[in-house]
Amino acid sequence: RKQAIYEVAKKHDLVIIEDDPYYYLQFGEYRPVGETADAEDRYSDLPGVTALIPSLLSMDTDGRVIRLDSFSKILAPGLRCGWITAPKYMTDKIQFHNETSVQQPAGLSQAIVSKLINEHWGHEGWERHLVQIQRDYAMRRDRFVELCQKYLKGKVEFTVPSAGMFLWFRLLLSEELQGKEGVMQEVFESMIANHVLLVPGHLFSPLGATPEVLSKPFVRAAFSYASIDDFETAITRLAKALEPFTG
Repeated sequence: RKQAIYEVAKKHDLVIIEDDPYYYLQFGEYRPVGETADAEDRYSDLPGVTALIPSLLSMDTDGRVIRLDSFSKILAPGLRCGWITAPKYMTDKIQFHNETSVQQPAGLSQAIVSKLINEHWGHEGWERHLVQIQRDYAMRRDRFVELCQKYLKGKVEFTVPSAGMFLWFRLLLSEELQGKEGVMQEVFESMIANHVLLVPGHLFSPLGATPEVLSKPFVRAAFSYASIDDFETAITRLAKALEPFTG
């Protein structure tokens, strides 16, 4: 699909902005807990930096891709620091714009990242860090999916992610509630009452909060923040919150 997108951009002479903050959080296919007894064996084939899915930038032969990466998802969220990779004629213009708007990103954040990567870790240390992050997120994903399959069967559908930090749920609303105006607001009120909260799908729609979008039964769950020990509590709360609305 990426190559097809790039070909369309070539045909119409478009610039592609590849905003990909979760790119390094790739960790492969889901393997049920218990399939491999040794945790080291389970996560011995993580991509690191050498086996990642090709980016649009890697396919760029015309100098039309501006790639955006972030340290916020792989080092520390409070840094609010990232980097741009693009042809020089583009980065020069970005720099000119930067100088007349924000002037520079936070100098302290840049200094911390530079000191850590260039003087302490080096390239090998940076790759070891990425592999550890991938392992941590793979373990989180696997445990989260295991619990969702246990407690949310018949209540939601989802695709198991091989990267990132989220699960997208399609709620299996009972037939009489499907398309009912205001039903998702009722679902969220039930979640709040049960002390669990997910992000409503309509917030990610380019159409905005139209009635049609507001009634779509989609929510996003993160497995990045809570401790693994709290996952079961969260998912059982979600199951209880969904009980009145699902078949």
